[in-house]
Amino acid sequence: MFAISAALPAATLPRPSDTPTSPPVTGSSVGHWFSVHGSLLISHGAQIATIIVACVAIRVVTTRAINRVVKHATRAAEGVGRLGLVAGERTRQRTQAIGSVLRSLSSAIIFVIGGLMIISVLTIPIAPILASVSVVGVALGLGAQGLITDFISGIFMIFEDQYGVGDVIDAGTAKGTVEEVGLRITKLRDPDGVMWYVRNGSISRVGNKSQGWSRAVVDVPVAYTEDVGRAREIMALTADQLYTDEAWRDRFTDDRPKVVGVESLDGAYVIIRIQARTAPQKDFEVARELRARLKSALDAADVQVASLK
Repeated sequence: MFAISAALPAATLPRPSDTPTSPPVTGSSVGHWFSVHGSLLISHGAQIATIIVACVAIRVVTTRAINRVVKHATRAAEGVGRLGLVAGERTRQRTQAIGSVLRSLSSAIIFVIGGLMIISVLTIPIAPILASVSVVGVALGLGAQGLITDFISGIFMIFEDQYGVGDVIDAGTAKGTVEEVGLRITKLRDPDGVMWYVRNGSISRVGNKSQGWSRAVVDVPVAYTEDVGRAREIMALTADQLYTDEAWRDRFTDDRPKVVGVESLDGAYVIIRIQARTAPQKDFEVARELRARLKSALDAADVQVASLK
């Protein structure tokens, strides 16, 4: 072993003096670097700082303007609301959701434009960055299709005011009273007290029972031997008395209840129908009260009500 090592030429053995070393950093070299790049660094840094400050200032101004508009809209809507606390809560949640969407959208637009301006100041090629961002966006979109669908559906639902807090809706997968409306999910409370969390993206159609007006329908089976004309007069008078009652007037619209007529005939009875257009969600109350008053009026007039069995 010692003989082989001795036979190798001395030039093949590395020496400490052969390893490359970086030039020492001295005050003159640092000064030279700053003299070459200092003006460029200062000018770029000033432009970048100006862009950042401008973006932050614009965002603050935009956010304050959105908050002011949303607050004003909330107060105006609550002032003309007819359903009291329920309408106020519905308006508050809707306006807050709209304000949140507008703030997030404005912030994203402002800072994206600011970032592109900073990139242009630094003379960095934008095309590769945009290509990378597009690839990442496609990947995220494929992985979060359901979430994006929920948010987009929630945004359109809120802007279009399809339903709100206090409304009774049929969302297909669940039915009940809306207790909370969000961008991703809607909370429903069904008649049994069960809370349903429905994703906005899964709602393909909505039946709102609380918008505009409702209709109360009461069918009265009168014995076949009774005078139909007399029974209709008694029923029309009873329905008109309920309509003019001050305690029940606010549950009706401007249209008076009317006796539609004979709905069906049978060998034992004749079904006479009454319809009344009511305020939203008041149809069941009106129908119950109307049935009670019709029973008393028909009994007093000795009009026999038939059995459907």
